[in-house]
Amino acid sequence: MGLVAYALFIVACGTAIGEGSGDGSSPTSQPLPGKQAFGLNEQEFTSYVEDVESMVAECMAEAGFEYVPVDVTAVLEVGIWMRADPSMSREDFKTQWGYGISTRTDYPARELGLGDQNIRIYESLSESEKVAYDRTLFGDDANATFAITLDDEDFTGTGGCTKKAVDEVFPPEMLTSTFINPKDVLIEGDPRVIAAEEAWMDCMSEDGYEYEDQDDIIEEYEERYDELLDGRDPEELSGADLEALEELQAEEIAVALKDLECQGLVDPVIREVEIEIYGEPVSG
Repeated sequence: MGLVAYALFIVACGTAIGEGSGDGSSPTSQPLPGKQAFGLNEQEFTSYVEDVESMVAECMAEAGFEYVPVDVTAVLEVGIWMRADPSMSREDFKTQWGYGISTRTDYPARELGLGDQNIRIYESLSESEKVAYDRTLFGDDANATFAITLDDEDFTGTGGCTKKAVDEVFPPEMLTSTFINPKDVLIEGDPRVIAAEEAWMDCMSEDGYEYEDQDDIIEEYEERYDELLDGRDPEELSGADLEALEELQAEEIAVALKDLECQGLVDPVIREVEIEIYGEPVSG
């Protein structure tokens, strides 16, 4: 079912646009999707996070490692730091870092989602213990932390104790790569948002960028960055490889700035629709 059709289905069932009370419910019998990741309401989100973090700690302890459950506040804050920096304007961030994919080696969102206590625990380990700790907690991808994959609404990259806990706590439909947040379906299915997204594509194409959405851009640059590094430390690149990295970084910053310009056609429309449905803006 397409976004428009699904959104109309939701409206037909009683979740009418413009009738939201702002508390996640509507005057009709059908509640609105929650405002958090995966369409969860505040209570569900808090419960899921606490359950996952508790199970991760238990799993790590069984493997002989210490892990301190991260609180919900820190997990929520990760979303603020994903490809952004609250201390900088959006334009300043894009000018310096683009999307922060190939341009920086630190990852504030990752450390924030792990919590200060777990970072200190990790730093106290030997190099071999760190490898084992990462493997036990994350599996193959040490960047696929619970907080980050929760914000991305995609758990398919998780492994180790993180995957074990997520698989136990979250409903099966939320564990697939095809799950779509019903809140996003409702908002993005609005004809005004669809028109604004089409205007975004036209705006991007003015500079030769042919993308359907921002996710396509991010996916492309993540793939290109990984291919260039081929498992190497970016700070150790030299010669032609270093030049290729610098070129990739410049391209990333350029497309991010164009995206920011074109996003000005979309953001006000989404905000308007969100306020009509929920009584307030709900996106970051």
